[in-house]
Amino acid sequence: MSIQRSFLYYFCSFSIIIAAFITVIYCISVKTDWYQALFFTQIFLIPVIVFILLTSLIVGAIFGIVIGYFVKKKIEEVDSYLVELEKGDFQSSLFPKEKLKEIAYLYERLSAIQKRFEDQVKASQKLASEKADWSEKMKQEVLSQERNRLARELHDSVSQQLFAANMLLSAINQNPNPDASTTSKQMKLVEEIISESQSEMRALLLHLRPIQLEGKALKVGIEELLHELTAKLPMKVTWKIDNVHLDKGVEDHLFRIVQESISNTLRHAKAKLLELHLINRQQFVLLKIIDNGVGFEMGKEKAGSYGLQNIRERAAEIGGTVKMISFRGKGTSIEVKVPIIDAGRMG
Repeated sequence: MSIQRSFLYYFCSFSIIIAAFITVIYCISVKTDWYQALFFTQIFLIPVIVFILLTSLIVGAIFGIVIGYFVKKKIEEVDSYLVELEKGDFQSSLFPKEKLKEIAYLYERLSAIQKRFEDQVKASQKLASEKADWSEKMKQEVLSQERNRLARELHDSVSQQLFAANMLLSAINQNPNPDASTTSKQMKLVEEIISESQSEMRALLLHLRPIQLEGKALKVGIEELLHELTAKLPMKVTWKIDNVHLDKGVEDHLFRIVQESISNTLRHAKAKLLELHLINRQQFVLLKIIDNGVGFEMGKEKAGSYGLQNIRERAAEIGGTVKMISFRGKGTSIEVKVPIIDAGRMG
């Protein structure tokens, strides 16, 4: 039941009690027979008992509707600010001045929560920037781990795919009387395996790029990456990138999220089109990557789930949120929203 209906119900119920009380007072005060006074005495051509009941219900309903509407509007206002706070839109003028003491106190509590969120995002972004300033030794250790991971993936995916293609080709060559339709199917399967191996190799090579932007602006680093993709892939790639200037650690994480998203598209999506948008919204930066690939069933992220988990973790480290939408056969959209506390840093 909505709050407006609840107030209407409560006030109508209370009005019936008031009507009963007025009826008792009226019966006591009249000098004639109470039955005669209630059912045969009329006010505006309406029996007194009906007049009292109708008047009480109408007044109660009016009060219930008006007060219910007022309370509903106040709750909706608070809810709208909560939605903005949940989205990470931290603004100093977020909460209005409120005359009602209880609502004003609620806004004070929300303001304290906003301040706490803001401090947490600042701390997360500061930590990300500090982590970006790795020593040479730590960078070498990370690079070594990355090489080992790539070696394992090469063995587990590309090596096995090429082995399967080789076995199929051997079977075709050793068949003394090859059937045209069977051979055609086997050759088609070999072609698909080699194509998947190429996509896997391109995705793995994408990870061999520098882990950090190494002094480049985020816009420049992403554009170089996308230019390289368009030169080597048959996939159509379009982009729109605003010139934003963020903390070093935040930019590094966003660049790695772009790498991870593109890698997932190359390895699993079988997409023909990839779109990338990096938008400056003053209070936050929005990164959106869309493909028209095979997609996946939400909640059953088997293919590429490791990469998607990396995206979520990287976004969380810089105080951001991730929104993923995917449908079978219709593609995938990944949206990363990172709040910017100090808007003066935006370009």
